[in-house]
Amino acid sequence: MAIFTAKDVFEFAVKIEINGEYFYRETAKKLKNPAVQQLFLFLADEEVKHKKIFQEMARRLGNFQPTSSSADFEAYLEAYTQNLVFSADNIKSKIAEVNDEKVALLFAIDKELDTVHYYKEIKTIIPESEQGLIDRIIAEEQSHVLRLAKIKKTLS
Repeated sequence: MAIFTAKDVFEFAVKIEINGEYFYRETAKKLKNPAVQQLFLFLADEEVKHKKIFQEMARRLGNFQPTSSSADFEAYLEAYTQNLVFSADNIKSKIAEVNDEKVALLFAIDKELDTVHYYKEIKTIIPESEQGLIDRIIAEEQSHVLRLAKIKKTLS
């Protein structure tokens, strides 16, 4: 019997996006470099779009229970969701630590990569008909990593 429903998985994705938006907006206020500020505000807006997609998917899929998930996979997913990505406590402490653009960019890159990994994992347990949306969001998250890395390189 599944521990997680697809709705649970997407509701966690919504939390990731909410916390990501908060990080980007609050950190942008602390940064001095206009290009990095602008990128962080753009990324905050992207998180809002992704949140809406995941809210709709959670609503639409309701209580769909993945048939291919195992107890080990569910335990892994639970540990992952509790300890990684854009968690509220992690975000607030990191924002307090941000003292320059490089620190902010490195944290953002790390969290975007964690997010991509999570979305790739959940893609394996949702209906095939929904996987295209997840692929689109993964591609967008990967483009965020590239944009963050590119601007970080200009600061070196």
